[in-house]
Amino acid sequence: MFKKLDLYVLKRLLKYFFLVFAVLVVLFFIIDFVGKIDEAGGGHIKQVIFLVLSRLPVYSVRMLPVAVLISVMVTVADFSSTNELLVMKSLGISLYRFSVPFIIFSLTVFLFSFSVEEFVVPVAARVERRLLVDAGKKKPFIIGAGIWSKVGNAFISIEKLNFNSGLGEHFSMIDVGSDFKPVTRIDALKVKYLSHGMWMLYNVYYRDFSRDLYAYKKSVKKLLGVSLKDLKIYSARPETMEFFSLMNLIKHLSSLGYNVKEYEVELYNKIALPLVCVVVVFIGIPLGAFNPRNRKGYAAAVAVGITVLMWITISFFNSLGKSGVLPPLYAAFAPELIFFSAGLVLFSRSHT
Repeated sequence: MFKKLDLYVLKRLLKYFFLVFAVLVVLFFIIDFVGKIDEAGGGHIKQVIFLVLSRLPVYSVRMLPVAVLISVMVTVADFSSTNELLVMKSLGISLYRFSVPFIIFSLTVFLFSFSVEEFVVPVAARVERRLLVDAGKKKPFIIGAGIWSKVGNAFISIEKLNFNSGLGEHFSMIDVGSDFKPVTRIDALKVKYLSHGMWMLYNVYYRDFSRDLYAYKKSVKKLLGVSLKDLKIYSARPETMEFFSLMNLIKHLSSLGYNVKEYEVELYNKIALPLVCVVVVFIGIPLGAFNPRNRKGYAAAVAVGITVLMWITISFFNSLGKSGVLPPLYAAFAPELIFFSAGLVLFSRSHT
């Protein structure tokens, strides 16, 4: 009996989930297509479509918790409005037992979401970057302290680098040996790209770690062997990297003295964000069961409101973690713990 009930509930849930997820994907595609029509390919429709499709995996991961929450609340509200939930309770089936297929479903979506982030998103990000570089419409963007480029045995960091003018601020270059220990370090307050891998550094501070040697020069012309186009291609984006690659990067950059708070938050987010799919189930089931108007539209509206509140909270805590106000681990998982606790309270007070 219970096995048939689980399959019956799961079938209803999947129907709403795929419907909601498809609507969200279509909305994203339309909005992103309009926003990117002038960014790539000179307005050529085919290139813009490929660009939007390359961005779809990373945003699909963000849309999965929304789809799970809305589909769970609508499904439970549907059972409540047709009195099927009341019949189950009269047969001795508690709301807790009724929730089992929802929880199993959320765990499956969690694993799927993590797999997409680990294997699909990095590939799609490389495709997106190549499309933008080839189209020649890449807008100037910033390389901050946590964004690096590796050229040979050297790590290069530039803050506020404008890819149109070639001007940047706060240049750092660290050469490392075979044991990955720093050998030399060059810091400059300002930098300008000349041509053919040649850069002009201003207010330059040089340090040789092996000889404990310091030097200062007002300006230095240095051949780095890397162009603006190379930096566009090689700049790392932590949200699109594989979990273990990002973990190794954090370890290496920490040994070189870089600020890795932003990278650590993104590392923990690779588990925390897919975990939202499980958290929302414990919120959606009791709220879906308590549906005073017995309307699925009412449940969907409440689900959207909760989703907005949840993402605002997640973004707020992530900002605190990346700025160093909160520990990265706490900043990544605190929102999930807050909403999971609220969900458990609602779940425990539901009628059995």
